[in-house]
Amino acid sequence: MKIKTSILTILFFTTLISCSQDKLTKDMAKSMVIDCQKRESYSKTRRVSYGTVQQWDIFKKKFPNFLKTEREFEKLGLLKVGKLQRIKGDMGFKDSYEITLTPKGEKHLLKSETDYKGEITGKFITCEYKFENIAEIHEIPEKNIAKVKIRIIRFNETPFFEESKSTPKEKFETVMFRKTTDGWKLCDKK
Repeated sequence: MKIKTSILTILFFTTLISCSQDKLTKDMAKSMVIDCQKRESYSKTRRVSYGTVQQWDIFKKKFPNFLKTEREFEKLGLLKVGKLQRIKGDMGFKDSYEITLTPKGEKHLLKSETDYKGEITGKFITCEYKFENIAEIHEIPEKNIAKVKIRIIRFNETPFFEESKSTPKEKFETVMFRKTTDGWKLCDKK
């Protein structure tokens, strides 16, 4: 009888230990989020035009704040707005400006694209987000997934940053973990 009780006790603890290893813990999730964040950027960006920037006279009433953003960035030393040139075209006259990036502005440029008119649309980093902690874990065993709510906070605000609803100081995101034969995964290592 003692042998049967011992075997049952051993089986019970083995089952208990193996089941608990299948559970996604906050420490496991935190470790995987930090590991994945090293490979993936949590940067926010903003598009700003430079190069040859033009506005037709017929659009001045509709867009009265033409170059407002560029002038603000010029005050911050990020862009240099050239002199106004008046050009006659098929639709009347247009204002044309040559806008260049300063070295300070180039520091925050991720990438840029030039259109056929010479206008360049630059994608600039405005701020970054970093992982702060795990707020909650909701496992869905029948689908072998877990929804994990993480708290991230904003840092490293650049001069291109503008406070808005899309860039809160703190935000929560839900990320999906998947359970595989090798354990829980968030991102695949490359």
